[in-house]
Amino acid sequence: MKNKSFNNLTTAIILFAFLIAVTSFAKANSISTSDEIAKAKKEGKAVFLVVTGNGVKDYSSAEKIAKDASLKKTKSVVIVLNKDDKANTEIVTKLGITGVSVPFLLVISPKGVPTAGYAPEQATAILLVNAVPSPKQDEALLALNEKRPVYIVVSKKSFKDKSGIISNCKSAVSKVSSKPSVIEIYFDDASEKNFLTQIGVTEISDKSIVVVANGKGQITETFKTAPTVEQLTTAANKVIKSGGCCPGGSSSGCGKK
Repeated sequence: MKNKSFNNLTTAIILFAFLIAVTSFAKANSISTSDEIAKAKKEGKAVFLVVTGNGVKDYSSAEKIAKDASLKKTKSVVIVLNKDDKANTEIVTKLGITGVSVPFLLVISPKGVPTAGYAPEQATAILLVNAVPSPKQDEALLALNEKRPVYIVVSKKSFKDKSGIISNCKSAVSKVSSKPSVIEIYFDDASEKNFLTQIGVTEISDKSIVVVANGKGQITETFKTAPTVEQLTTAANKVIKSGGCCPGGSSSGCGKK
């Protein structure tokens, strides 16, 4: 009887320990979709988000496109989000996908900014990959997403005027209530060529160029000589009634007046 009682007690202890281990494992691995997206941002990864809902029985085709895109893009991850799950209400609202028809594919930049969205029948892996912004473009998009102007300083390493321009930009930041972001780009940076083309900088001489966009994403000024603090301040606050474009956010008209 003693041995039987001992064996029963041992079995109970082992079972209890097993249940604790399983529960702990489940808690450690029950990461919400919002947490997954935040983790990707922390790790500097783009997200190919497959948006689904309670009425969607099959989203495999959308998921395949996302996975194919992830294979083509280093530092990216595929995440599936059920927009009808109440636990996801906050992130769905933040991403602006409350009213989208599902399934849906959304590209989120490494800095956490939604950059493009497609219905599965319109999407391709290449489209998704191309929607991931370059590092400097992502900085600009983040600022614009926060309704902040941007000062984009384009130069070469040999340019001596850059330090003075950066100093003026920082002084202008302190004078603009919406706190513009100062972004430095080397003209020879191959990864930024497309972005530079989009904001109208296709050539450079012996001086830095400063492109200013207001908080609405409109390019208000392009300075080809060192701008003053006052000029930078005015450009950041300027609103154009028509025309202009968001850096990287328009397929036409970028950099044109």
